Amino acid sequence: MAVTVQCPTMGDILAGNQCLENFAGLGSTVYVGLKEDLLEPMKLTDGVYTTPKFKSGKGLYRFDCKDDAQQIQGSSLKNNKGFELTGHFVIDAVSKLTAKYSRSVNNLKLFFIFLDGEEDSQILYDPTRNVRFDDGGIKSDTGKEAKDERTTTFECKLGPVRYDHLYVTPPTTGGWDSLLANKATVMPGG
Repeated sequence: MAVTVQCPTMGDILAGNQCLENFAGLGSTVYVGLKEDLLEPMKLTDGVYTTPKFKSGKGLYRFDCKDDAQQIQGSSLKNNKGFELTGHFVIDAVSKLTAKYSRSVNNLKLFFIFLDGEEDSQILYDPTRNVRFDDGGIKSDTGKEAKDERTTTFECKLGPVRYDHLYVTPPTTGGWDSLLANKATVMPGG
């Protein structure tokens, strides 16, 4: 049985489509989800994943990060090899709590949602591949002098994927905070 694959249709990228504004950076909130908490894998259509649906009592976790520090970079992996995504976020703290969560982030199978302006959200997720933290991908720094900042920096990678940026459809009401695990209810029998 032959598999039929169709490339996306090409079109013009016009400056007018972007209203001549191209704001750099991502929002200061990053949402973290456990892949095992998903009710079903999210579906991808033209680079956009469906809104995640969680098992009873499960949901997202919110990381409030440093302003102007979040970033996703997409880079090609040779012709016909897809792309690798690199996500970067920074928490303004080095503490017992960040140490605990750094260990979890380093070891669990997670996905990450980054706010991208008022309407879009980008995601590092693939149903079969895992986001990974390479050597040095999680770094903490207490600083040396009083003027220095204490930070925990996370740099994760996902690839190969089909697009150089992946988006996710937000919930229709309540935004991403409506899917937080601490707001989830446990259904009877679930």
